Formats: sequence, structure tokens, C-alpha cells
Amino acid sequence: MFSDSSIKRILKKAGASRLSEEAIKKLKNLLENYGLLIARKAVKNAEYSGRKSVKKEDIEEAINSKE
Repeated sequence: MFSDSSIKRILKKAGASRLSEEAIKKLKNLLENYGLLIARKAVKNAEYSGRKSVKKEDIEEAINSKE
């Protein structure tokens, strides 16, 4: 989902001067898994509301949910 260059950009913006391939892979995996978790919750929120379209509010609710 994310390219290595996108992950490198994020780490550089955070202040990293050097990056290991393992660090890039780890952050990439973490962000993809978290993104998928949020997306699944957002889809459920939309379906619960009787919609097929996922809205910004569904994403926000998914992020803020305690589950």
C-alpha cells in the first residue's frame, strides 16, 4: 500500500538522518495494518448507517472508537 519512498519521507520529516531497511519495513507494516483496521471500522460504520459510501465522519469515528 505504501511505497518505501513514502515511508522514508515520513521518517525524514520526523527528523531521521539515516534509515535502516528494517526500520522502513517495520513502520510500513505498522501503518498498513493500522490503516486496514481503521478502514474496516469505517466500512462497518457506513454500513450501520445504511450507506455504501464511507464518509470522513466514519473514518473519524473509527479512529476515536475504543474497540
